[in-house]
Formats: sequence, structure tokens, C-alpha cells
Amino acid sequence: MHCKWIIKINLFIICFLSIFAGSAAFGHALLLNDKDSWAVSIDAPVISKILVDIHDVTGDKTDWIEMAESLIFLRKGDRFSAIDLQESLDALKLSKKFRKINVDSVEEQEQITIMFHLTPFRLIKDIKISGQYPLFAREILNNMTIYTGDVYVKKKLSEQEALIKNLFQREGFPGPKINLSAGKDSADGFFVVHVKIDKGPYDTLERLEFTGNRAFSDTKLKLKMKIWRASLLIGSPGRFIEEYLKKDIKYLTQYYRRKKYPDVLIDFKTEQNVKGRGVSVFVTIHEGARYDIEFIGNDEFWDFTLEKDMALFDNGNKNDFGLKKSVGNIKDRYRMAGYLETKVDIETKTKTDGDKTIRAIRLVIDEGPGSIVRSIELAGNNAIEDKDLSKQILTRLPGLLEKGVYIPETLEKDMIAIKSLYLKQGYMDAQVKKKVTWSKDKKNVAVRLEIEEGVKTLVSSVDIRGNTVVTEEEACEAIRLKEGAPFRQYMVQSDENALSSLVSEKGYPHVSVKGEVSISRDQSRAEVIYSVDKGPYVTVGRIYYQGNFRTRERILENEIEIKPGDPFSLTQMVQAQQNFRNMEIFDSVQFKSIGLKEKKEKSTLFVEFKEKKPYFVEAGGGFESEKGFFMNAEAGDHNLFGANKDGWLAGEMSQTGYLAEMGVKEPRLLGSRISADIGLFLEQKEDFNQNFGTMAYGSSLGFTRKWSQYLAAGLNFDFEYRDQFIRDSGTAETETLEHNSDQLKPRVLLLTTPSISYDTRDSFVRPAKGVFLSLSAGISKGASNSLDDFLKSRIDFRWYVSPLRVLTFACLGRVGHIEPFNSKNNVPDDQLFFLGGISDVRGFEKNMLCYDTNRDPVGGRTAINGSLEARIDLCRNFELTLFYDVGRVTETYDKAGLDNELRSSVGGGLRYITPIGPIGFLYGIKLDQKEGESPARLYFSFGYTF
Repeated sequence: MHCKWIIKINLFIICFLSIFAGSAAFGHALLLNDKDSWAVSIDAPVISKILVDIHDVTGDKTDWIEMAESLIFLRKGDRFSAIDLQESLDALKLSKKFRKINVDSVEEQEQITIMFHLTPFRLIKDIKISGQYPLFAREILNNMTIYTGDVYVKKKLSEQEALIKNLFQREGFPGPKINLSAGKDSADGFFVVHVKIDKGPYDTLERLEFTGNRAFSDTKLKLKMKIWRASLLIGSPGRFIEEYLKKDIKYLTQYYRRKKYPDVLIDFKTEQNVKGRGVSVFVTIHEGARYDIEFIGNDEFWDFTLEKDMALFDNGNKNDFGLKKSVGNIKDRYRMAGYLETKVDIETKTKTDGDKTIRAIRLVIDEGPGSIVRSIELAGNNAIEDKDLSKQILTRLPGLLEKGVYIPETLEKDMIAIKSLYLKQGYMDAQVKKKVTWSKDKKNVAVRLEIEEGVKTLVSSVDIRGNTVVTEEEACEAIRLKEGAPFRQYMVQSDENALSSLVSEKGYPHVSVKGEVSISRDQSRAEVIYSVDKGPYVTVGRIYYQGNFRTRERILENEIEIKPGDPFSLTQMVQAQQNFRNMEIFDSVQFKSIGLKEKKEKSTLFVEFKEKKPYFVEAGGGFESEKGFFMNAEAGDHNLFGANKDGWLAGEMSQTGYLAEMGVKEPRLLGSRISADIGLFLEQKEDFNQNFGTMAYGSSLGFTRKWSQYLAAGLNFDFEYRDQFIRDSGTAETETLEHNSDQLKPRVLLLTTPSISYDTRDSFVRPAKGVFLSLSAGISKGASNSLDDFLKSRIDFRWYVSPLRVLTFACLGRVGHIEPFNSKNNVPDDQLFFLGGISDVRGFEKNMLCYDTNRDPVGGRTAINGSLEARIDLCRNFELTLFYDVGRVTETYDKAGLDNELRSSVGGGLRYITPIGPIGFLYGIKLDQKEGESPARLYFSFGYTF
């Protein structure tokens, strides 16, 4: 009787813990009947049924039930377990699919039926924002804590109102009114959140006053303040933003410090004007003394070099801390140059100049002797030759490129590097000792490194125990400590990780590998044993997607290579996550694996997406030297039909013609890694300095396959209708065209262009290093005549290198050649190569590198051009450019007075770097100016020439 009562108490405790855990985690009661039959049997009741009831869902509930069942770890026929029940409740909560979770049970005849009552969450389908100008919708979304794909919780709406209100207040709108509401879409039950913003009036800067500034005028300081410059703008862009004022104060402080006022203190206060929305700003400046720094005794370094170490002009000089830090920086500079006994004394003197206080500081430097390494001797090394050890050390003898200075810290690192090299060779106890001998004048140093190699330890045997998952060959291939190899202790952990990864990918994510090493007494042999505990086998359960309101599931399934029933693989999960991110239609992608931590036989995967807004509309206009005044517009959908397709419609008008095009891009053709795009276009082009124009329309089909991170191949098909026409009659050029009347007849052609490219550039917008190489060969075939029967080959090579942080060299080389294979050996003028202009040889007018005696441009079947640019960063997003261009057009058709020699130009320019590329002016000067030519040409450019 006593035994029965204890058992009943224990079962009651289990039930109570289950009830309490469920209530604490979810706020819902867990009700389990505690009947006398539980007390009769020592064992827990057998689970006879597990029922799942889904509430508040219209239509078919099958998918919801299957999802819940995959997250419930209790099984029919098993004994009831409070632990499994709690893990099931945790899994249901972790899935973020259910807002209400209740569990009931019915027990009879030592059997129990468990019922899960689940109410799914409704998700936020879209967030629509109105009234956000002058901010962007993205700025508002980034400040909110709810997002598309998140679960809808009504109480969170009021939190968003406060967040958005705070954002607009920071942006200069003191009294914004924010209203958030949510509506349920009857079609799918998801919610659409509407954000309505009434910004109200904005603050403006009405007064800006300075006190205490003697060194700089009010006007000069105002010009350096963003809030004052903004106040000159019309409308809301000129609003007063206090955050900008704080940044201005920091900038003014830095400006004073750079001008040798390290003790400056700047404070401000603002006053709201009673009438209107104006703000008055009062800036108080305590300039402090101006510092005059003088260096005495510095023979090794110039004054301007030591000035870089003066930290007080960057961080201030409170309590002379900046001055002391500057002295420390100077000593460090000297020490790294081999001056180990440098002393720096500070002499200060304060004087006045009118109403200004000047603190004269003299830094008296006693450099001391410079230490030069006169000899380096290696002793005791028998296993490793001197030349191999010398490669490991940075302490050098004086030479053409080496000063040979002695730095103790560098020598210490050299000793560690030598010891590390011995360790890699299997010498576990190798020791390195130094012996440094100084000359009497402390200028020359003799370095001797004495090496005690010790015994070389080799791996005598490797045994992998407990491995029943991978073949012996696979396991031996994965590890690096092999029989006969030098033993390295740190490689044991590396091999443990390698074996764990190998076994894990076979469906054993809980694998554990432990390496044990036994060293012989003479330390010459090491026996290595790896014990593998593979853990339970885990497969992939169901895979569920959340937040893909627009993207179809079949598109997602193409990107995830792991399938239900496959062995669980962390590597494949990471690869799938990367594949989703590469689709560029999601802001974020997160994986959750439920059941893995609990070591269940199946792990259910939940993939949560946050979709980007797919639609876009862009418009622009301006002036470019290549096409004059222009305006363009483009609209499209980055996730067309929810199929991860990119569709667009674009148009442009300029002084050289017009272009209209539309297209669709498929990034995964038939589920492969080949991308395809198809498009239609209509174009009329009348290039500057050309006596002919071209009207063309047609379609294109292209395929691209990226074989590696840098290598890609392509195949394009273009079907065109072309009509070449005369622009200006009566010139020699047009007479030639009229004589060759076949060119002026409408032509139909098919162009097939295979290509390959290799691209290692670090940036597409502003490359600083890397190589780009592109090769293409276009095979053209005319349908109506043979003029368009030719092979057009192109080579484009670009190289970027940055020897300094502020300097980039950019090189370009292009070659183009047309080989006709028609009976007339002729090519239409609109297919020839022309050079001259901002895109190839600058300093020349567009298409005018080669021309005839009538000054009409001449094209050829071969064109070669190259460029060399030096791009110098001037700070504040400005860049100075110096360039040299060269080019030549050859294999031209007969024209009187034709001159097709190599021509070149030099020049420079100033660019301003924007987030989407540089804009600026370039000026090219001809190096071989001909009679009648202009000496130079000015260009306005957008983007880099290459």
C-alpha cells in the first residue's frame, strides 16, 4: 500500500510538471486526468490515440494536421512520457505557426488518448505605407519590429506607432500623427497592415549664432555646418534635424583640433520659437590655446611625418593626456625604425597674441643610436636548412630593399615562427634561444639563434574505431595525421572535426569523435586512435515554408537540394540557405530545424522568408557627352508571377535616338544553373558625327552559365531587322552610301554569339583590384542579302591594382575584328568599328579617331584601343583621374586621304563618387593633333569609362 501511494505521487508530479510547463510557456492549461488506474500500475499508461484538432481555419485542414503531427514526438503505442509531451509543446511553439496550444487527455483502462487543440497564427501578408515623404518606405520598415511574413499580433501595432513617430521626430517633424490598422484578406486569411502618416509641419532653422569664436568667423563656421546649408533649401529638405546639429558640433570640434586647438570645447542649446515652427541654435565655443609644435633633434624623420603621431590634434588634450600619448607614438615610431633608446622631452611656454593664447610646445628628441643588424647566425639546426629558416624570420641584414634595423619585438616573433616550423615537422619539444651581442657604440647588433631540435615524432599508427558509416578509405582520406607523417598535436582536433563532418553528412548530426594519442618513451613514435560515436540516425522530415506570399513553393523546392527522407545534412542546409539568398527576392532567410536538438529520428524544417518588394519604377535624365541630353524610365517586377523571374519594360530618348525594350529573365532554366533571358527591342540610333543612322527592331535570346565564382559562359541569339538610312545628303560619305545601295535596303540577320568571361574584380561599381577578361565571337548571317555574313570577334581585358589605399591603377585593352565571308568581301557601315570619344580614346570627338579628307568618320574591320588610368582618392568622395589613351582603326574601305595610324591622348579629370557610381568631368588632350583638329575635348561622364 505504501509502494502504491509513492507511485501515485510520482505520477501526479509528472502530470503537474507537464501542466505547469505548458502554462508557463504558452499561457494555456494542460489537462490530464489523474485516475486511480494510474496508481494501480507501476508503468505509465499506453498512448492509444493522438488527435489533432485545428481551429479557426477555413477549407482543407490536412496540411495543418500533418505539420502538427510532425512536431509531436509522442507516438501511438508508446508509454506516455511527460518529457516527450513537453518537447512536443516546445516544438509547436518554436514553429511559430500556432497562437493557441491546448492539450487535453482522456484515460481509461490503462490507456490514454491525447488531444491537441491548435489555433494557427495569421501572418502579415503586406505592409502598405502612405504619407512617408520625404523618407523612403524602406527607412520606415527598417525602424519597425514587424515585417512581411511575421505573425500578426494586434497589440504590436501600437508599438509600431511609437517607433515611427520617434523616427519622424528625429527627422525634424515635431508632431507627427501615425495610424496603423490591419485588415484580414478573406481569400487567404492573412493580414495587410496599413500605415498612414500625417507628418505635420516641420521645424526650420531661423537663427544660428556663435559666441566665443575668435580664430574663425561666423560665416566660415556656418559653411561647415550641414544644418545651415540645409536651411538654404526650399521645402522639407531644408528642415531642421537635431541629429545633424550634433554631428555638426562634432565636426566643428574636429576642425578646431586640426587647426591646432586641441583644448576646444563646443556646446549648444536650442530654443523653439513661440511663433511658427522655427528653431534658434546658439553655439558656445571655448577655443582654448592654439598649439605651436616644434620638433628639435629629429634627424631620422621629417617634421610632417612626426606630426602624424600627434594624437592631441585628433582626440584632444584633456589633462595633457593627448600630449603624452603623442610622445608615446613618436617613441614607437623610432623604436620600429631601430632606435631603441629614444627620449622625448617636452618644453612648454604660453604666450599671448592680441586676444589669442598660444601654447608653444617644443619636443626635444634625443634619438639615440640606430640599431643595425650586422650578422644573423643560426646554430643547432640539422633537420631544417638555414635558407628555409631564413624565410620564416623578418629580422634582416641591410640590403637594397632592407634597412636591417634591429627590433626586439620582431626577433621574438621570429623565434615563435621558427618554433612553429619545427612543430609542423614533428619536433614537439623544439626550443629557440637568442643571443644578442651589441657593439660598443650600441649601433651594431649580432644576432645568434640557438636551436635545440629535440626528437622528431612520427605517427606510427592511426586507428579509427566505431566507424560503421563511411568506408575506411573515406575516413583515411579525411584525416591529415597519417602513418609516417610528422605528428602535430594541434592536428588531432582538426582530424576530429574532419571525421565528424564526414559522418555527420551521412545523417548523423550528433556524431562525436574523440582523438587519443600515445607517445613512446623516446618520443619518436605516436599512436593515434580516433573513437567515433555516430549517435542516432536522423532524416529530414517535412519541409515547410513561411512568408513566401508571392513566391511559389515549386520555385523554392528547386533551390533546396535536401528532400524529405534524405539523411540530415548541415552542409546541404547551409547551401540551400545560400541558394535562397542568391535569388535576390528575399530580404532574409532563416532555417529552423525542429527535433534535431531532441535527437529525434526525423527533423522537421521550417524556412522563414521575408520577401522584398518586387515591383520597381525608375526614371532619370541628364546629359552625357556620348548621347547629349537624355531621359529614361524603367519599370518591372523582380519576382514575376511569383516564379523568381525578372521582367522589365524600359525606354530612353536622347539626342542620338530612342530605345524601347522589354524582357524576361529566368535565373534557373528548367531547374538548372543556366539563366536565360528573352527580350524584344526597337531602336533608332543616329550617333554624333555619323552621316547615317540605323533603325532596328527584333528579339534576343540569351543563356548564361556561371561555372565558378569567377568564370562564366554565355550563348546569345539575336534576330534583327535593320534599316540603314542617310542623315545628311550631298556629302562624300552619303554619296558613297548611295553608290553602295545594298546597304540602304532593309536587312534581316541572325547573330549567334558564344562568349566566355573571367571576373575577379572586387567591385562592379568601383573596382580597386582584380582582373576582367571577356572573349566573344559573333557569327552573323543575313537572310535577305550577304552583306551581314561575317564573324565579329572581340577581346576585352581590364586589370586593376591598388598599391596604396588612395591610389588605383586601371588598365584596359580591347581588340575587335570583323572577318566577312560573303562574295563581295564587304561589311555594312553600321557594323564597322569606330573609335573616338569618352568610351575609348578621349580627346577626340565621338567616332572621329579616323576620318577622311572630307572629315567624315571612317570605320574599319579592325579596331584596337587601350587605356591606363591613375585614380587618386582625394577624400570626401572626390577622386582625381589621370589617363593615357591610345587607339587605331584599320582595314578600312577605300576613301580618299584616309589616315588610320595609331593615335593617342592624355588627360585628367575630377569625379565625385556616388553610391551608384562616379560622375564628373574629364579633359582629354590629343598628343598628335592634326591640322584642323581641336587640341582637346571636355567630357561629362557618368560611371567609369572601364
